Amino acid sequence: MNYILLFGMPGGGELFFIVLVIIMLFGSKKIPELARGLGKGMREIKNATGDIQREIREGARDINTAKDSVDVEKQVKDLIKEDKEQQQEVKDEKKESDSFTENEQQTANNEQRTSQTVQRRGPYAPEEPKTSTEKS
Repeated sequence: MNYILLFGMPGGGELFFIVLVIIMLFGSKKIPELARGLGKGMREIKNATGDIQREIREGARDINTAKDSVDVEKQVKDLIKEDKEQQQEVKDEKKESDSFTENEQQTANNEQRTSQTVQRRGPYAPEEPKTSTEKS
């Protein structure tokens, strides 16, 4: 089992051998240039990934602002709420007009009753006794 864990990990002797092969292939003068090129390449990769991440964040921010300005669900809910309020106002007005017409009908009925009682009394009928408030 230990042999499997060490399979991909070079030890000290292997690292020395790898460095020796690199020096023999490229020479001592080319190694610093290769290191500089490798560093520049890594820096460009980091900058590119940073730019990509920045563009993704800006795109997500733009989408969120557009979504907030065109929030269809919110607009539909507002329209439904306004419609319910208008229906409630119509119902209230109808109730008020119904109660108003009922009051008018009651008044008309009372007047009719009063006129009927007055009509029933003959011209020679005795007057009803006055109450204490009417005497003054």
